[in-house]
Amino acid sequence: MTRDFDELVGDGGEHDLDDLRAVHDLLVSVNPPPSLAAPPRPASARRRGGVVAAAAAAALAAAAAAGYTAGHRGTFEAAFSRSMHGVGRAAAARATIEVGPERDDNRPLRVSISSLPAAPSDGRYELILTNHGKPVLLCGTFGADAGGDVHVTMNAPADLGEYDGWIVTLKVDGSRPRTLLTT
Repeated sequence: MTRDFDELVGDGGEHDLDDLRAVHDLLVSVNPPPSLAAPPRPASARRRGGVVAAAAAAALAAAAAAGYTAGHRGTFEAAFSRSMHGVGRAAAARATIEVGPERDDNRPLRVSISSLPAAPSDGRYELILTNHGKPVLLCGTFGADAGGDVHVTMNAPADLGEYDGWIVTLKVDGSRPRTLLTT
């Protein structure tokens, strides 16, 4: 049902009517927005679209999880590995660093550590490359489970020639890092 302009506006001043008619003509000449032009979808179609979207999201999440698992728990191509031994209060700790082939100016690392002493709540472990036994480049930080076992992946620079080893330190906020493992 379309009503005539004069029926909607009624009597008014001539100047006001001309302004209102111009605005009315502009509005009528424009296409309606899509939300008003198309009839709303029935609720069943909206639910079906939601179910399809949820199924697609679940499939995508499953594929991402499978890819992550395959990439992080699958085969790791090690170019070489280095052993680490504990020092001081971590004398019982042992570690292996598997170093992968160069990729995009980095080398992936897979680090496995056992018997690492528990860190305080404000502490964290750090894997650091060394030169002449001095810490030079942080490869990453990590925590340990209650048994002191660690399995993490990290990165190191592709050119390892300027470093002579690795250390694992315990860094507690407000204090100097303490070396627990070394190559």
